[in-house]
Amino acid sequence: MPNVEYITNKIKNIIFSSGFDLVGVSEAQRLEDYEHLEKWIEYGYQGDMKYMENVSKRSDVREIDSSFKSVISCAINYNSINNEVSSSKAQEQKLGWVSRYAIGDDYHDIIKKKLKAISYKIENLFQFKPQIRYYVDTGPVLERAYAETSGIGWIGKNSCLINKDVGSWIFLSEILIDQVLQYDSDVKDMCGTCTKCIDSCPTNAIVMDKVVDSNKCISYLNIENKKYISDYLAKRFANNIYGCDICQEVCPWNQKAKLTNLEIFSPRREFRIPDLVTLLSNVENNWETLKIKSAIKRVKKEGLIRNILIVMGNTGDASYIPILERYLVDKDKIYARTAQDSIQRIQEAIDS
Repeated sequence: MPNVEYITNKIKNIIFSSGFDLVGVSEAQRLEDYEHLEKWIEYGYQGDMKYMENVSKRSDVREIDSSFKSVISCAINYNSINNEVSSSKAQEQKLGWVSRYAIGDDYHDIIKKKLKAISYKIENLFQFKPQIRYYVDTGPVLERAYAETSGIGWIGKNSCLINKDVGSWIFLSEILIDQVLQYDSDVKDMCGTCTKCIDSCPTNAIVMDKVVDSNKCISYLNIENKKYISDYLAKRFANNIYGCDICQEVCPWNQKAKLTNLEIFSPRREFRIPDLVTLLSNVENNWETLKIKSAIKRVKKEGLIRNILIVMGNTGDASYIPILERYLVDKDKIYARTAQDSIQRIQEAIDS
């Protein structure tokens, strides 16, 4: 039987050859982050994400299957936009912003296919078929905590996993296996005294080091939250139509982050720094086509229209008022209230 070091290296080579940038291995165990997650839930920072409330299961993969002995954390760079391009520069041109992770094809589908093929190859390394399961941001796993434990990077003050070479523009996924492997050591937290991510958050959602209140987080509000968004928060959205990259854009570790060479993450023309009128028309008339193979489908058509109406109001541009007025009489009350708020913000900008 191959020794543990040999088999672990073989597994890592399989993963690297499949296009992943980082791989780390940690023991299946109850994570120290258990208490942090428990307190986060206690404060209600999860918002409506009820699936986060199974603290015990998320903190120990052995509660998924008691046979699991190792967690293989995989990371892949998705950054397909040059650092000179940012949401703030797009805002200056009164253009919208879709978070970098969502401007290409849906990463869930892309990475799942990779992990399925990888798992088959890993199975062939053993005499007897091992028990394997994999997740891409959809399973009850504290993926950032396991990735940190495996030495892929450290969790920054904005709660994103950061790697000194790739930055934080990375998709994480995990392969759980019932085999003992060689485990990696964690790495030093290299954020130091920097607080740029905390200082830059428009809604003050980063309430303390590594703690984000989802109820204030723009990414949560314009994706997970399906309700009316108060004017107090909406006017702080800037030009963020889907997700938000602000705390990552200002991170010094992302200033030198390399671009991905994987064409599968290439941005779609309709989502890369979109014109608001063009995107709204596209969503209204071509949603069924637009959502195909896109992570944007998560917000649904209604959520995306709501978000575009919010961003129109944040531009202070009177040319959007006729469009917003159409939604004032819409049967969807969220549209109507959002349009009303946006018109008011534009009028205030004109009067100021």
